Amino acid sequence: MDQAAEVEVIRSAVAKFFVVYDVKVSNEAIIFYISPEKTTLEAKFDDLRQDLTSKNYIPILEYQKGEYTIAVVRKPALGKRRLWVNVVLLAVTAVTTIIAGTYLWAGYVASTETWTFENILYGALFFAVPLMIILGIHEMSHFLMSRRYRVEASLPYFIPAIPPLGTFGAFISMRDPMPSRKALVDIGAAGPIGGFLVTIPVAIIGLWLNTKGVPHPLMPPGGQTAIDASLFYQIMTMFVPQVSDTYMHPMAFAAWAGFFVTAINLIPAGQLDGGHIARGLFGPYAKYISFAAFLILMGMGLLFYSGWLFFGLLVFILGLNHPAPLNDASKLRGKHLAVGAASIVLLIGSFTIVPLYAIPVTTTFDLQVQGDNQTTVLPGGVATFVFVLENTGTVNITVEMSVSHVPFGWSAILYPSGASPDGGTNSLSQPVAYKGNATIDMQVQASATAILGNYTLLLNSDTADQEYTTHFNIIVA
Repeated sequence: MDQAAEVEVIRSAVAKFFVVYDVKVSNEAIIFYISPEKTTLEAKFDDLRQDLTSKNYIPILEYQKGEYTIAVVRKPALGKRRLWVNVVLLAVTAVTTIIAGTYLWAGYVASTETWTFENILYGALFFAVPLMIILGIHEMSHFLMSRRYRVEASLPYFIPAIPPLGTFGAFISMRDPMPSRKALVDIGAAGPIGGFLVTIPVAIIGLWLNTKGVPHPLMPPGGQTAIDASLFYQIMTMFVPQVSDTYMHPMAFAAWAGFFVTAINLIPAGQLDGGHIARGLFGPYAKYISFAAFLILMGMGLLFYSGWLFFGLLVFILGLNHPAPLNDASKLRGKHLAVGAASIVLLIGSFTIVPLYAIPVTTTFDLQVQGDNQTTVLPGGVATFVFVLENTGTVNITVEMSVSHVPFGWSAILYPSGASPDGGTNSLSQPVAYKGNATIDMQVQASATAILGNYTLLLNSDTADQEYTTHFNIIVA
């Protein structure tokens, strides 16, 4: 088809819906100047979009300097859909999330063997399945909303990863440009809202399961990975009170991941769901919001959690400036503004600045003397002091103790309470379990020729993180 014939075909299509009063032709596009009825502009443009899409053209509606124009460009050729790619990625992600769930369940029940049938089964049931459902509902909500706006989109592509999650999430490929600002808001928000709604019952069940059967409440947490719960997650724990110092149930962790995915997607930057919503709500000004979000991500990455650097760079690589929809002239309605406001609430309630962190290994302790640390003895007499070591750290510890400033001819020994003083020595290495305590006796014998007076002995106690020096006064009278 020559250019003149092509222009006439497209003009005829546009003229079915709008009054055309001028046409300009360039190598990039054919621009039609139209006189639309504002009340029917949006509906007629969408009908035109469907008509031209079937002919492999794309219309772009703009309003500049008091004039409405429709620029028509050729639709770029798209590759064939390869459904097998979706299926393979789904299968691989199912395997990697089951692997992640197996490790989580083995840790939850303190299993000495990871790869048992029970660990694999419950890891899949309580982690892989709910997490895949959350991600699947998220993406299918995008897909169905795209269908509603007659925008062609692919089925979800799942992204496998290594534990602890086993997946980087999922995405759908939009095969058509976004038709309008309304579509940007609705399609962008559909995924997070759909995923959020299914995350709520997963969280309730997971938190309830978290209260059942405490496998190992005194497991030292130092060095382990912990989560920081979002506002929504914390609110839910108010209705399902939790037991402290336990491994998290895998289903509760799947729900936490669901909230986290919701927050990540709602960041108002670039091609993320939040970027779609921001472009729909704020039009071309959304690029400033996107740039600010990028700077905030990088700042949080430098100050709080290095993982935000990855997300910031990913947003930057994908592009901070969101492309305009085909219809950038129509105004939003109240319901779309409400959806945008709800998305902001979801972002705030699901977001956490430090989502994952390692519990530091600390070997701190407290020493409390039982009774008085001063006593009176006769020459050759024996004084006994009792004190308690309490582990206030995050791991099992060993407290090294020794007695110094012992007068010549005297003896001072340390031994666990209840043990025979015959095995006592001047120094003692005392293990203390996490959240546990140990009672120690210190026996001091003055020499038979001790001169009357006041004597001070020092008990030195230390671990890698802490040192204690305790004074004991003995009066020989």
